[in-house]
Amino acid sequence: MPKVIYFSTSGKWQEYPLGPHTTIGRHPDQNLQLLDRMISKEHAIISLAPDGHYVLTDIGSKNGTFVNEEPVYGSRVLRDGDDIGLGNHILKFVDPPQPPPQPEPTEEDIATTKELSPADLSSQFQTLSVQAIRQPISDAHFLPESQITSEQVLRQDYEKLRVAAELSATAATTVDFDQLLNVIIDKAFHLFKADRVAILLRDESGQMCTRVALDRDRKPIQHFKISETLLEEVIIEKSAVLSGDALSDQRFSASNSLIVANVRSTMCVPLIYEDEVLGVINLDTQLMTGAFVEKDLQILTGFARQAAFTLQQGRMIEETRKNAIIRDNLRRIISPHLVDDVMSGKIQLQKNGQRTESTVLFADIRGFTQLTEQHEPELIVNMLNEIFEKMVECIFNHDGVLDKFIGDEVMAVWGVRVGQENHALSAVHCAIEMMNAIHQMNTIRKARFQPPIYIGIGIATGVVIAGYMGSTQAMSYTVIGDTVNLGARLCSAAQPSEILINEEAWKRVNDTVESVMLPPIMVKGKRDQVSVYRVYWQE
Repeated sequence: MPKVIYFSTSGKWQEYPLGPHTTIGRHPDQNLQLLDRMISKEHAIISLAPDGHYVLTDIGSKNGTFVNEEPVYGSRVLRDGDDIGLGNHILKFVDPPQPPPQPEPTEEDIATTKELSPADLSSQFQTLSVQAIRQPISDAHFLPESQITSEQVLRQDYEKLRVAAELSATAATTVDFDQLLNVIIDKAFHLFKADRVAILLRDESGQMCTRVALDRDRKPIQHFKISETLLEEVIIEKSAVLSGDALSDQRFSASNSLIVANVRSTMCVPLIYEDEVLGVINLDTQLMTGAFVEKDLQILTGFARQAAFTLQQGRMIEETRKNAIIRDNLRRIISPHLVDDVMSGKIQLQKNGQRTESTVLFADIRGFTQLTEQHEPELIVNMLNEIFEKMVECIFNHDGVLDKFIGDEVMAVWGVRVGQENHALSAVHCAIEMMNAIHQMNTIRKARFQPPIYIGIGIATGVVIAGYMGSTQAMSYTVIGDTVNLGARLCSAAQPSEILINEEAWKRVNDTVESVMLPPIMVKGKRDQVSVYRVYWQE
C-alpha cells in the first residue's frame, strides 16, 4: 500500500498510508499533521491520479516543497523512494511495484493450510507484520548498494562515510586532542543539521564540564547548559541517545534546560574508552524536529570512538611526561634505582617503617667552622655545592640512597633497596671513591691557591627502621635506630681523610678491603667501648 515514512516528534519512525487525497500541513484539520514551524498550516496535497500514480502538489506554502532536494513548482509525479522535503521534515514516499497476481489455490494448498494450527497461523502473521514494519525503518541505516533505489540517498551516504574516513585518518596521525576536537566540530557542522555542538569532558573531580560549545557560526556559547536527564542517561547506560523532538519526548519531559533552550532535535553520544565514560559529544537544533536519523547517530558514534581513543592517548602521554618529571626530581635526592622501585610500586610512599639490616654512611668536612669564618658566605655555599655534587655522584654510583644533608654533612644508606645484599661493601667502596674525589678536588684547589678540604667518614652496619616518615603533607625516606647513631659517632671520631667502620661492617668487607683494627673507643650513647676499624685508601 502506498505510504510516506517520516521521523515523528515523539522520536520514532512513523508510517502514514496514503488515500486518494491526503492533505499535509501544520493545522490539526490536515490529514497528516506535522508540528513544524517551517511548515504552513496547509502546505501540500498528495493525490491519486487516474493513471494510478501519486502526485504531489504544493498549495502555496511559505517555505516551499521539495522532492529529492529539487523545488516543486505546481505538481510532480512521485516515484517509489522519493524524498519529500517539507520544512524541517523529510518524508519518504514508498510505493513498491505490485506483485503479479497469484493463481487460485489448489485443493492441495487448501488442505495444507487447514493442517496449520491457529497458533502457527498467528505466528506467521506476526512475523510478516514485523518484517513489513521494520523494512522501511532500516532505511535509517547504511544499506548495501544493491538495496538503495535513490541516487540522492547514495550520494548522501557516501559523503557521510567519506567525512568519517577523513576523521579516522586525522585521528590516526595526531595525539593533540584539541586539534581533533576542532576537526570533529567542523565535520559535525558539515554533515549534520545542528545549530550547536558541545563536547564535555570529566575534570579531575569526575564532574562533566564543558570543554567546548559552539554555534553554527563557530561562536562560543556562553554558559552552555545540557540536560542533566539526558546526560545521566548517556553516562549511566553508556549508550547514545537520539531524540527527534526533545520537547515532546517523554524521556526528557522534566528537563527544564531543554525547554529553556528550546531544543527540538538532539544527539548525545558518550566518549568511551575501556568501559569508562570520558565525556560526551552533544549536537542539537532549536528549529528542526527529526533533524537527525539513525545514520547520523552511527557516524557521530564513530566520531566519539576516535575522540575517546585520542583523548586517552593524550592522557597517557601527559601521565608519562609527569612521571618523567617526578622521576627526574626524585633522582636528584635518592638513588635512581630506588626511584625505579618507587615508580614501579615495589616501595609504597606511605608513612610506615620496616625493620631491616642496612649500612649507613656519614661524611662531613673537617674544619668547616674555621672555613666559614675566613670566607664569604657565597663562597662557602659554592664550595659546599661542589663537594656535595661529587659526594652524591659517588653515592649513586654505588647504588646508595641519599638520605639527607645536615649542614656540611651528608648521610647515605644502603640495604633498603629490594634485593640489595652486599650493602656494607657498596658503602665502603663509596667512601673510598669519595676520598679520591676530594683528593682530586684539592689538586685543583691548590693550583688556584685555595686551601685544601678534608672529610671524615663513618660507616656502621646493623639493624635500622627504614621508611617514609613525617606528615601526610611532607614525608622523607630515612632510617633511624642505634646503627644510625653509631655511624654518626664514628664520623665524628674520624680524623681528616679517615674512614672508620664498625665491627659488623668489617665482617662483611675484611676479605675484600684492606683495613686495620684500632683501639676500642667510647661513643656517646654507649655504655661499653665500640670496636672500630680503619679502611685504607690510596691517594
